[in-house]
Amino acid sequence: MTTLRTFTLFTLLLAATGAFALDQEGGVRFLVGDPVGDFGDNVDDNGYGLALHYGVRPQRSVTLGVGLHGMTYGSESTTYRLPLVDEFDLTTTNNLAGGFLFAQWRPLDGFVQPYAEGRVGINYLWTESKLEDDGWWNDDEVARKTNQDDFATFWTAGGGLLIRLSEGNRAEKRPGVFLDLKATYQHGGNAEYLTEGAITLVDDEPVFATSESTTELTTYELGVVLTF
Repeated sequence: MTTLRTFTLFTLLLAATGAFALDQEGGVRFLVGDPVGDFGDNVDDNGYGLALHYGVRPQRSVTLGVGLHGMTYGSESTTYRLPLVDEFDLTTTNNLAGGFLFAQWRPLDGFVQPYAEGRVGINYLWTESKLEDDGWWNDDEVARKTNQDDFATFWTAGGGLLIRLSEGNRAEKRPGVFLDLKATYQHGGNAEYLTEGAITLVDDEPVFATSESTTELTTYELGVVLTF
C-alpha cells in the first residue's frame, strides 16, 4: 500500500506541475513480455499488451513521469454443449497489469535520441475465467470470476531509441512525433499466480495448481511518443 500511495501522490504532483512545465510528453506502445528466470520456467508463453506513459522534462536530458502497462500472458478456451441450450465458451486468461514511476536520461537531442530508463512500481497478477453464450449473432457474457490474484513490487532497468518522425512547434501547438523502441529487464517480487493448464476439474470441482516465484520479464516495446 505504501508503494501505491507513493505512485498516487507522484501522479498528482506531475499533473499539477505538468501544466507549467516547459516540456512534456506522452506515449503509447505495443508491449511484448518474455518471462525469464523462475517465472519463465513456469510460464510457457510470451505476454502481449500495451504500455502508456506521461512525463515532464525539468532538464533537456531528464524526463520524470508515471506509466501504466498491462498484458495477457496465457489464454485457453473450451466450448461446452448443454442440452436444450446454446453452446458456451469458457475462456481463462492469465494477466498482469501495473503502474510505475520512471526516470529517463536522454543525453542527445537530434534525429536519433538514445536513452536509459529506470522504473519502480507495483504489478497486479490475476487469472480470470469468463463464460459466454456462443450464439452466432452475439457473445453474451454469462458469468465472470477471478480465480487467483496477487500483487508484487518491481524495478526495471533498460533503454531505447527515439527516432524523430516530425518536428514539433510549441508556438503553433504542433507536437513532435517520435518512434519509440525500448527493451527492458523487469525484476518483480514474489507472487502466487496460475498458468495455462493450471485449472483442472475433479468431480466437477475446480482444482488450482498455483505457482509461486519471483516475476521476472524481459520486455520489448514499440510505439509512438508525442512531445509538447
